[in-house]
Amino acid sequence: MAVALRHIGIVVSNMEQALNIYEKLFGCEVVKILSEVKGNYISQLVGIPGALMKIAILKTKDNNRIELIEYLNITGKKRVPVISNDIGASHFAITVVDIDKLYNQSADYSIHFLSPPLLSPDGYVKVAYAIIMEECLVEIVEVLDVQGEITGGN
Repeated sequence: MAVALRHIGIVVSNMEQALNIYEKLFGCEVVKILSEVKGNYISQLVGIPGALMKIAILKTKDNNRIELIEYLNITGKKRVPVISNDIGASHFAITVVDIDKLYNQSADYSIHFLSPPLLSPDGYVKVAYAIIMEECLVEIVEVLDVQGEITGGN
């Protein structure tokens, strides 16, 4: 039985660029940065012999965690293009205060919105999908009505 969602892990190609986005645009707080994670334990855990990575653990305002991981010696393949119906983990959603402001700043942060923010059919949220650094699909949500916290705006 699961008791909580522990964190969301995202592999990135450039840690500094990713930190800039998650800290400045999304308002996440850096909890810890591990600059050189390696060894038998981590190689066994991730299933990649000789893995060397940098990990940044971030905290959202509601105390959830996002784990950014940059493999320093063995880089993976980018999903090109990033499409929402690819098999596997599709996206994660993050709640923001002002989606329109974020949308207007997105070009400065290597974020590509798939559409402008849309009002959900029930009017409870404004929502948009965006691709961060051509690597990760994120659903960005602004809750307009308390009902939107329950329904997600569907």
